[in-house]
Amino acid sequence: MNYTGKTIIRAVISVAVLLLLSDYYLASSGRAEAQQTQIRKNPRYTWDRTDSSLALLNHGLVVWQLNFNKKEGKPYFHPVCLTDGTELTWHRPPDHPWHQALWFSWKYINALNYWEEDPKTGLSQGRTELVDIKVTLHDDYSARIVMTLSYHPPDKPAVLTEKRMISASPPDEQGRYRIDWYSIFTAGAEDVLLDRTPIPGEQDGKGWGGYAGLSVRLAKGVSDWQVIDSEGRKNMQAHGKGARWMDFSGQTATGNAAGIAIFDHPSNLRHPSPWYVAMDANVPFGYFSPALLFKKSYTLLARKSLALRYRVLIHPGRADKNLLESEWQTNSSVELTVSK
Repeated sequence: MNYTGKTIIRAVISVAVLLLLSDYYLASSGRAEAQQTQIRKNPRYTWDRTDSSLALLNHGLVVWQLNFNKKEGKPYFHPVCLTDGTELTWHRPPDHPWHQALWFSWKYINALNYWEEDPKTGLSQGRTELVDIKVTLHDDYSARIVMTLSYHPPDKPAVLTEKRMISASPPDEQGRYRIDWYSIFTAGAEDVLLDRTPIPGEQDGKGWGGYAGLSVRLAKGVSDWQVIDSEGRKNMQAHGKGARWMDFSGQTATGNAAGIAIFDHPSNLRHPSPWYVAMDANVPFGYFSPALLFKKSYTLLARKSLALRYRVLIHPGRADKNLLESEWQTNSSVELTVSK
């Protein structure tokens, strides 16, 4: 057989192998998609609880997980997923390793940084300490978590304390679920200054200034982002603007659209809150937050309290403005209490 004949045979064999592999991967993809559909339509929920975490599982896949290891300080949710286990959050991305998926952190308390962490020690200048936690699980796969947190300089008494109550709903038939977040912050014997990095127009202002509070960092596998707020603004038009709610959605790694919305309760300080939005697909860096300190700092007087209420909605599909508006109306009428 001459050289040309051998080359043709090799080419034919290569094409045949590629076709077989293509059929295999298409079949595998089809099986995976069918399995995901089955998991979504026929859920089987269970709890997975350890000394430092609580997770809701569906067919063994994580729907959401709350992490509360006292050695880490700040409690956080990760992963936050769809009911088929598709992840929507990113924990400790390399560009900002202090981003903890879905979490709450002040930036500066009395000029001490409680947000960023020293890469060598993994610690912030100011310490967020989880003092106590109580978890109550219900048969319908809802959960109630009550925490006590302390904010203090290293090896010094607390300047600020927090009582935090989180209620997680069971997923509904559409695969949506809600995390209601209610915190009461109380100053110690002296006034407490809550502050952030200055924004443009202020002394030493930075284009990236203004962040602090409840925050979400979107998973690196989520693409084709879309942000919309209650006032109809889209994407970076919503940055720094006041809105009653905001939704950040995208295309997941599995090819399905999904999003996370946050609702600012009308009783909150400076409602409707200004929002912090970051959208950089090159990193990727998808982030949003109801940043109540965006435009100016806030002084909490000694022995006085500040209450903040938010609802977080995790949903399949793109944002539905009517649905989100209805959700905000419902959330606005909810009365929450924090256990003693």
